[in-house]
Amino acid sequence: MMRQPPITLVLPFYNEESFLGKTLDSLRAQSHQDFVIHLVDNASTDGGGEIAEHFAASMPSGRVVLFREYRPGKIHALSRGIVAAKSEYVATLDADTVYPADYIARTLEIFGRGTDVAAVVAIGLPSPKKAERALAKARLKQSLFPGKCQSGGFGQAFRRSDLEAVGGFDAAIWPFVLEDHEIMARIGTRGRIILGWDHVCYPSDRRGLHPSAGWSLAERLLYQFMPVRALPWYFHSYLAARFRRRRLDNLQLRDQPWQSASQTP
Repeated sequence: MMRQPPITLVLPFYNEESFLGKTLDSLRAQSHQDFVIHLVDNASTDGGGEIAEHFAASMPSGRVVLFREYRPGKIHALSRGIVAAKSEYVATLDADTVYPADYIARTLEIFGRGTDVAAVVAIGLPSPKKAERALAKARLKQSLFPGKCQSGGFGQAFRRSDLEAVGGFDAAIWPFVLEDHEIMARIGTRGRIILGWDHVCYPSDRRGLHPSAGWSLAERLLYQFMPVRALPWYFHSYLAARFRRRRLDNLQLRDQPWQSASQTP
């Protein structure tokens, strides 16, 4: 049997031609190279698929596996890449995020702190120049609201056995936006979630252009102050009903308002 690398990086993408190359370059530059990458093309119609193919061809054989998931929705793309993973750990990445050279090494080091570590979360910073203030804010929020997800799917990693035990990313369990927060409510029942104080990555600033994919201020505040033990009720009874009425299903993430914004003179 072939030896499996300790971690699989799952990177779904849909029409990410403008961002994907830079993200993949940051993975190529990782100091720890013992990983496999699952690139999942979620039916892109731009040149992102070709960028992924060229990257896969440039890497050592077997290091990159390219999947095509034709069911629209990030939740399906995540599931496709994770189900095929055989490594002990699985990290979810976003196609518009730059990962510092020690990202994978730091992820594995934090998992090594105990077999009860179910997930490791990195802090997303706007840019290295603005890092200090954003880092302080993230640390404060984590101190005030322990057990809550203060980061996104761009910086999450899981012990694969724990992720499988809670059902993974599955539209039958959670078909809405904020799948990265909902999964943390489930994974937290399996063990510790560690937010690395100095474990960071750099997602693009385009996320502020996507108001339709978010929750209201009241919903966000309730989440922060909700007891951790009540999070399953919060997501699956309270928030699911509200998201269903507002039609905030996972397909909302396919809208890309930054594309039209970038074309505005």
